Amino acid sequence: MKKLLATTAAAALSLTATQALAAPMSPSAKPMSQYFSPTVQDAFTLLGDTDNNNLVYYVPRRGGVAVQSPQTTNPIPRFQITSFIPIFGYFAGLELANLGGSFSTTSDLGALNRLSTEAAALGFQIAPAPANRSTTQFVLSGYAPLNGRVEVDCDFEIMVVNGREVRVPVCFTHLDPSQPYDINTNVMYKFNTLPAVSGSVVAQDIAFQATTLPGWTPQLRALMATGAQWDNIMTAQIDWDIKTHNLTRQARFTVNWRSLFEQASAFAAFHLSSCVDIEVRAFFERLVTCSAENQCGVRIEYLGTNGQWGPTAPSDANFVNVVNAVQARLQDELFNEVRRYTTPVNGQVSNQTNSIFTMRANYEKLILERNEVVYLQYNPGPTDFTVKTNLNVTCLMDGFEMGRVNWNMNDAGCRALLGQP
Repeated sequence: MKKLLATTAAAALSLTATQALAAPMSPSAKPMSQYFSPTVQDAFTLLGDTDNNNLVYYVPRRGGVAVQSPQTTNPIPRFQITSFIPIFGYFAGLELANLGGSFSTTSDLGALNRLSTEAAALGFQIAPAPANRSTTQFVLSGYAPLNGRVEVDCDFEIMVVNGREVRVPVCFTHLDPSQPYDINTNVMYKFNTLPAVSGSVVAQDIAFQATTLPGWTPQLRALMATGAQWDNIMTAQIDWDIKTHNLTRQARFTVNWRSLFEQASAFAAFHLSSCVDIEVRAFFERLVTCSAENQCGVRIEYLGTNGQWGPTAPSDANFVNVVNAVQARLQDELFNEVRRYTTPVNGQVSNQTNSIFTMRANYEKLILERNEVVYLQYNPGPTDFTVKTNLNVTCLMDGFEMGRVNWNMNDAGCRALLGQP
């Protein structure tokens, strides 16, 4: 038994160490969705891994209310709703509703089971994607609360209508007392939630508590009687920022040195044989867009994912990297850098150019009769990849006087969300 536990612990440490070094790949560098069905592609954003070709990270596109015991005949939604009538305060004598629960980004267990089944058939492992940062935004009847909180404070204003004084409510939120809060169109009297945790994985639960304004309990009772969606009442969206990595790319450039020196000589002559650094940079940016080395001196080709060489860079970032590499490789062959001596003065700021570039008489390259091919490798580095998870309330029934909230097991779509037939 001890040997089995030790083996299990060692395996867990090995997996943890591997995952600590690995990272999600950019979808353009390692597309994983192509291996899965359209149903799975619709439900998840899928990412590959830098080190493990069999590991697939997933980000759910949709989530909902968390459910306990989802595989039983009587699953328990983590949601509750009741009504009450306050006896004091601004809304004394009016019916309000208290509700609360937890959203889960992985509540669609049917889609998650299908992803797991297809991945296993393909020899893949799945894991929730790590998110560097997350932003959670709730929308409550068209109103997006700041910082996921709403607390309404109301007062009366006296208006004269047809000679009579009428008390008109004027409401504001504590977080934004400068903007009126319309209690006739907005739904929440109080609302509080914590955002999704940054620096964690995308599989998370998000708890919330709320009290509605008067006039909303009839509509909420109707929704809870039918298990309908709450999209006009409450939804949420999480924006995940994921650091994705790119494959190391390869490019090659073919150099015709005689033609290249002709291009550089004409360029330098146009600038009075003394080019500044910005002008030299512009020369190389123009140079690498040419596709014929015998005319321009350089021809750039990029190795595509299909194994073929082509003239088009995979992205703008790749193009910039190759310009830098070509400039670093060829600049000293074409130009001499002449630094201007300046006497330093403490406290004085100068924007004058401190160096210029002149043509270099590189006879070794000028007598070279054949074209030279130079290979280079570069990595665009990590990029920010943003993907969304939408959270909705649906399939909830009962509550209020009926007591516990239940899952609508009479609806096939609701059963499918739990992974049940």
